[in-house]
Amino acid sequence: MKNKKNVLIFLNSFWNNGKGMSGGDQMFIQVFKRIRDSFDKVYIYTNTDGETVVNNGGLLNVKLKISNKMFDKYNIFINYVFRTVKAFSCLKIKDINIIYSTSDFFPDVVPAYLYRVFNKNTKWFQCVFHVYPDWRNRPGSKIKSFIAGYLQKISFILIKKADCIVNINKQVGDYLIENGFDKSKIIVNTPGIDVEYFEHLTLKDNVEKYDATFLARLNPSKGINDLIDIWALVVGRNKNAKLAIIGGGSEEIKNMLKQKIINTDLVDNIKIIGFLEDNDAFSLIKNSKVFIFPSHEEGFGIAIAEAMACNVPVVSWDLPVYNEIFESNLVQIKENDVKCFAEKVVGLLEDNAERTRISGIAKIFVKKYDWSSISERHLEIINKFDS
Repeated sequence: MKNKKNVLIFLNSFWNNGKGMSGGDQMFIQVFKRIRDSFDKVYIYTNTDGETVVNNGGLLNVKLKISNKMFDKYNIFINYVFRTVKAFSCLKIKDINIIYSTSDFFPDVVPAYLYRVFNKNTKWFQCVFHVYPDWRNRPGSKIKSFIAGYLQKISFILIKKADCIVNINKQVGDYLIENGFDKSKIIVNTPGIDVEYFEHLTLKDNVEKYDATFLARLNPSKGINDLIDIWALVVGRNKNAKLAIIGGGSEEIKNMLKQKIINTDLVDNIKIIGFLEDNDAFSLIKNSKVFIFPSHEEGFGIAIAEAMACNVPVVSWDLPVYNEIFESNLVQIKENDVKCFAEKVVGLLEDNAERTRISGIAKIFVKKYDWSSISERHLEIINKFDS
């Protein structure tokens, strides 16, 4: 890019009720705050939660277009319809050289598609980080999974018109190619971590110590039901074992978890911490012995990378993507084998040397995913397709 270009960004599917953010949202903030000076004007369509994250995340000198806060009172589907219609006002913005959609949800895709239709010379960069599995096999509400899966299929029809499609792993790219996407448009660039931040992370005073920690949005696809079942078996071997569950979620899901903890008599062994700011969350993880992550769906696994950077061994299900991203640097258990998962956790809790060995190797390995190099790669991709 010889001259600085104007960028129109859709961070328009942000949905967190003020509690944490998705890996895709985090990747956008971390990358664009590092490459912001490479562009002239930057416009961002988002909601009030997105506005907070942009401002707090250090992404400066941008023009924010905020959807009405009243939209967030409705369920997610109605909310997204309102946000999508609101974002049609982007058609009034002239001289946009680059459109950037941070997710494949339709509030990020439909306005970008329309802008591209009416502005043929504008380049459209689209992020696709995850493909929904068959709704019949997905944990949680089958109705929500059915709707989400088919809405993604509709988004994919529109996304085929994008100039560049950024994936965070090869598996997603292969799926898209198999389903008719142009191979030449697909680029893989993973998320990352702030290596320097973790190198200088020190434990906060009076940090409570847990045997294991979990960090993610509280959602069935993240394996939160498995989490309780696994820990019940761990406690069967070690009655004093304690688990901290870190992450925001709906009151409905938190109440369901609390009831399951009561029903399994684990009130003294599991604590639902809720959402924590980074320093507090990572202090808890760094002060624990094992990070357990029984998620059933991941495009990358930022929480795993962060735990590795905290020098803590990770135990997870054997999702195929982990072999591509983390190679052999975490302990993988055959998916849904709760008993084996628990046995491995117990083994690590009892073996200081093995924990030290695994965590030491993983901490060195994960440095390859530093945000600085990831951001440089992202800018190279934009330059290549915008030339």
